[in-house]
Amino acid sequence: MRVQWANTMLELAKRDEKIFAVTADTIGAPLETFSREFPQRFIDVGVAEANMVGISAGLALCGKIPFAATIAAFASMRCYEQIRTDVCYQNLNVKIVGVGGGLKYGVLGATHHAIEDIAIMRALPNMTIVVPADGLETRKATAALVKHHGPAYLRLGRAGEPDVYKEDYDFQIGKAVTLRAGDDISLISMGLILPNVLEAEEKLREKGIKARVINMHTIKPIDRETILKAGRDTGAIISVEEHSIIGGLGSAIAEILAEEQLSVPFRRIGLRDLFSGVGTPDQLWEKYGMGASHITNAAEELFRSKR
Repeated sequence: MRVQWANTMLELAKRDEKIFAVTADTIGAPLETFSREFPQRFIDVGVAEANMVGISAGLALCGKIPFAATIAAFASMRCYEQIRTDVCYQNLNVKIVGVGGGLKYGVLGATHHAIEDIAIMRALPNMTIVVPADGLETRKATAALVKHHGPAYLRLGRAGEPDVYKEDYDFQIGKAVTLRAGDDISLISMGLILPNVLEAEEKLREKGIKARVINMHTIKPIDRETILKAGRDTGAIISVEEHSIIGGLGSAIAEILAEEQLSVPFRRIGLRDLFSGVGTPDQLWEKYGMGASHITNAAEELFRSKR
């Protein structure tokens, strides 16, 4: 996904001289071509994430469109104050790119896992949060954020992610995508965990349970209407996220259901209140109950309970 993002940046920069790439010594190879073609618009600050955000804020004040990219855990936590005060407080047109979101840096452990980043960014006024699921959606999200004015957080994978979309579609910030139709239960997810959800949907269909699968690629502003319609149509919702269940997608859905007084069975699948361990992403998904079989079992149980 980061290669797709970098390639899209290169294409867009050829048409828009305002686009800058700013990085903190972590996204070298994917941006090599960008740095050669646009050396005046590529800035590597070294291991100094706070400076990366401060410089990006300055560029935005000069009318530029900077994408500030580094490892997601560092982008969201190491320079949080700068994102809050320099970018969001002034409502500047800076795009923060978090690479390797969720558990993608598996064997490097909790220090490199970004399982709180969405909760952190959700709390910031003026912030838009987009979590694409594959390369195609990454390209579309990047292009959309160039046109979108204001602070944004783009959460990416790292490399080798499978394709979710088999054909082109109309990507819109704040508008969820229904990938599978169904009226028995809704599975609402985002990002890299989405293939597990689609596999679970197939297993549920074999059991006679028709699940609606919704890709909530934008977490803020979130698509309230699609969530409420899913709750009313299917009568049960499960959120699935590669993130802490505190403050992320599941929390956002719960808030909407509570505010609208829509009482439907609801369950959150994600990391509980803990620090993640060491392992490959697949191993960690299984360990923390986010594998396809776990999602299938949880959905079947919730579907039975609503009856």
